[in-house]
Amino acid sequence: MSRVISKGGNVAVAGGPLRITAAPAGIDLTVLCLRADGKVRGDDDFVFYNQPVSPDGAVRLAGAAIEIDLPRVAASTDRLVVAASVDTGSFGGIALNVAIAERDGETYDLPITGLGTETTVVLAEVYRRTGAWKIRNVGQGYASGLAGLATDFGITVDDDAPAPAQVAAPPPGPAPYPPPTTPPAPGVNFAKGAVTLTKGAPPVLLEKAPLVRLRVAWASGTDYEAYALVVLADGNIVHVATFPAAGIPANPRYGDLVRHLGDRGRGDIQRGGGHTEEIIEVRLAPEIVAVIPVAYSAINNGTGSFHKYRVTLSIENGADSVSIAADQAKKSSWIFTCVPGIVYNRPEGVLIERLELYSRRFSEHRPAAVLQPDGRVEVRMDKGPVNQFKADNT
Repeated sequence: MSRVISKGGNVAVAGGPLRITAAPAGIDLTVLCLRADGKVRGDDDFVFYNQPVSPDGAVRLAGAAIEIDLPRVAASTDRLVVAASVDTGSFGGIALNVAIAERDGETYDLPITGLGTETTVVLAEVYRRTGAWKIRNVGQGYASGLAGLATDFGITVDDDAPAPAQVAAPPPGPAPYPPPTTPPAPGVNFAKGAVTLTKGAPPVLLEKAPLVRLRVAWASGTDYEAYALVVLADGNIVHVATFPAAGIPANPRYGDLVRHLGDRGRGDIQRGGGHTEEIIEVRLAPEIVAVIPVAYSAINNGTGSFHKYRVTLSIENGADSVSIAADQAKKSSWIFTCVPGIVYNRPEGVLIERLELYSRRFSEHRPAAVLQPDGRVEVRMDKGPVNQFKADNT
């Protein structure tokens, strides 16, 4: 029979392995490994779906549970803060059930009550006291979400993240379809050969090739995923990705027009060498207005900033190419999504514009894309469905 630890209450445990679960399904569990001053040593001491194991190996995410091997916890770790968060909604509408089990020992139920609009809640603390381990039911909510929790316990985000943006591109011009052949929009570069689009540079226009390749590349040491939003002339948006999002199944191709080729060379990630890329091939049929390539850092990839790993988008159009580097990225390890640019299918050619948009900290949402009446595409960061890649246990 389980013992109940009421809010604010604590019990002593034997000091062996613990397993912590929370119901219902779909709740993300996290752990912060704190020193005696109540702060983490660094970002690595935050265990969550993008970083599933603590530096000492004692704390790990195991599916929908947290496993803590207390004898292995580093001597410098004084307290483990166990929290839960939700991507949508709040805990006020969830009947939350939390259980902590000792191996071959007691099981404890922790009632968590009194929550309202909070999207993150500290469930429990596992802490040292006079040489022994104890568990406390905390039940404290955070309306500021996972980012607020992390900041309070000393997680550093080196620079302020860029504000969520809604960007329309390219410059106003005639609707792509059904159009007559028209001159390019003002300010557009005609380009040949290899071009790099730097911050503030005007769009580039290339003569359309039968096949366009979108190549997302990064320095090895972590892993990124690439996917694309395909904007159709009827306003529909097709997601081409090797993993699902909420309500969007994994779909690595759109007919014979858009195809995700997957990883194309990984290098030696363990030693931080090599170079990795993912490629999306596009045949720009008239039904395609634009393609938006997206770079995403997900579950087993570990944290790491777009700045650190030099993420770059290259658009290869026959003998011509355009590169867009994420060189304006902040050094934050907690920004997971970047839209480097957008590729338009125009009557006069392939129009490429630099965007370099970033998600909010900790956001797992895909961008949304909206086709405007004048043929522009508005990219709205963090407004799309939640990526489900973190559910992958491979």
